[in-house]
Amino acid sequence: MTIKRYYHGFEIVKDNCTGCTSCVRVCPTEAMRVREGKVEIDATRCIDCGNCVSVCKYKALVPHPDPLEKIRKFPYSAAIVTSAFAGQFSENISYKEVLAAVKKLGFNLVIEESMITGFMVRLIREYVRENKHIRPILSSNCPAVVRLIQVRFPSLLPNLLLMESPMGILAQYYRQKIADEQKLEPEEIGIFNIIPCIAELTATHAPEGARQKLYDGAFSIKVIYNEVKQILNSGEKLDTDFESYDAGLAWTLSGVEADLVDCDDIRTLSVNGIENVKDVLSKVEDHYLDQYDYIVVRNCKNGCVGGVLNVENPFVAMSRIKKLTKEARKVEFDDSEISEMNRQDAFKVDPILPRSMMKLDPDIKIALTKMKKLNEILTQLPGLNCSACGSPNCYSLAEDIVQGRAALDDCIILLKQTKEEEK
Repeated sequence: MTIKRYYHGFEIVKDNCTGCTSCVRVCPTEAMRVREGKVEIDATRCIDCGNCVSVCKYKALVPHPDPLEKIRKFPYSAAIVTSAFAGQFSENISYKEVLAAVKKLGFNLVIEESMITGFMVRLIREYVRENKHIRPILSSNCPAVVRLIQVRFPSLLPNLLLMESPMGILAQYYRQKIADEQKLEPEEIGIFNIIPCIAELTATHAPEGARQKLYDGAFSIKVIYNEVKQILNSGEKLDTDFESYDAGLAWTLSGVEADLVDCDDIRTLSVNGIENVKDVLSKVEDHYLDQYDYIVVRNCKNGCVGGVLNVENPFVAMSRIKKLTKEARKVEFDDSEISEMNRQDAFKVDPILPRSMMKLDPDIKIALTKMKKLNEILTQLPGLNCSACGSPNCYSLAEDIVQGRAALDDCIILLKQTKEEEK
């Protein structure tokens, strides 16, 4: 049987790993293990939430975004800027200056995620009204949550909003628009995301359900922030004679998408933080939340400003974006062409499939035998769930032992007890 290989937006630097198990303890899908003093990852379980990267003090888990030089491979390149980027800069720097500095990095065009906030509200409301047989509908804008559902809640995959994200819609629209205006082939145009998290990095290279190639690469906010700061600090005159779409920036914050979509006939709920999301998804499975029409589920607390690739504290970034939105001069983006593409179903995605999770054994008889052995091992383990063995908890260790990937002696508590009894 062929095992599908999954792309992940970070890599393990084993020489830096101390075997501390911090990453093991924070993984929401139990994808991390420490064996022989070094971290290992179960690629089928990893959802790229970034928890492990954020807690690793030794840089043993590091993101690997594309190098900025990649834009030079294309005759024409465009950057799609996540709205979270606006919150990274101090208030004495205008957002227009930030965008102008991004363009100075070598892009021919800078596209703002915030320009189609109004269009997204209409698109989601239309989808919710057309799919009344599905309740609640779950947002699909957060790639980490989509993967969580694939791994832990596959029965909820039909509940996902099967439409492209704002950045996916913009990538598709502008690739064709630029090709027509510049007389270029679509593959001659480089579309790059500036992203706030590991999950978006992974989704750039391996989008779930996409019907066509959307992006050519992704750069982390941290990398672009440092480059932009150098330009801003140089005192170089920047061209800011263009419109920016500050009024739509708040879409990136937790709660705002749900508030905007909510109306007389659509009841919404917003949830952020991976453990909160897991709890709510469990309730959705139990039909406890069927009274909601649309639930926005996001991995990062406070929304995309909480992503591990951001620079600024998420609460500070959130406050700055709220200020920008409040003070913004409302600029309407002409979304007539995008709306026409939507009428032609250009932004629909294919149904998302579950991930093939590790089973005890494909043979049911052998699996039952292993389950019996697993339960016997559990009775011997202390039940402390301390992770000192390198597995997330005692059940995971028992599972690993049955599968031949660990031994009972890996439990430090049992090993200590055995040695004391031998004295």
